[in-house]
Amino acid sequence: MKVEVSIDPSYKEPKIIIQTDRMTDEISDILKRLSETYMDSLAVFSDRGVEIVDCKDIVRIYAAKQKVFVQTGADIFTVRSRLYELEEKLDRQFFVRISNSEIVNMKMIKNMDISMTGTIGVLLKGDIKTYASRRYVSKIKKQLGI
Repeated sequence: MKVEVSIDPSYKEPKIIIQTDRMTDEISDILKRLSETYMDSLAVFSDRGVEIVDCKDIVRIYAAKQKVFVQTGADIFTVRSRLYELEEKLDRQFFVRISNSEIVNMKMIKNMDISMTGTIGVLLKGDIKTYASRRYVSKIKKQLGI
C-alpha cells in the first residue's frame, strides 16, 4: 500500500482520499479505524458522587457481584456501562480484554506468568494480581505485538 501526504494551505481541515480498484479487508479496517473515536475520560461513581477519571489512570475494569468496577491506582469506582460497551469505547492501543469479566490497561501490566495451566497470571501496577483466560491469549498477544 502506498501512502501519500500532501500539504496544501488552502485546506482548512484534513481530507483523506483512498484510491483503490476494489474494496478489501485492509481498506475496511482502515476506514473503521479512521471513523473510531475513543474516550479519554470516564464518568464514574463513588461515595463522593460522580467523578471524572482519565482513562490513562485506569488500571483495570472488571465485573463482580452484578456490577462493573473501575480501578485506578488509588480508588475503586463503579460505572453503569457494561464491559462490552466500555471495550468498544476504550482505545485498543491501551486496553485489552483478558477475560469475560475484565479489561486491563496494557500500560499498567508489570508481567504475565504463563507457567500455570489453563490461565495466565497478570501482575498489574499497584501489585494487583488478576488472571487472563486461555480463550483471550491470542487476542492479548496480538495487541501486545508478541
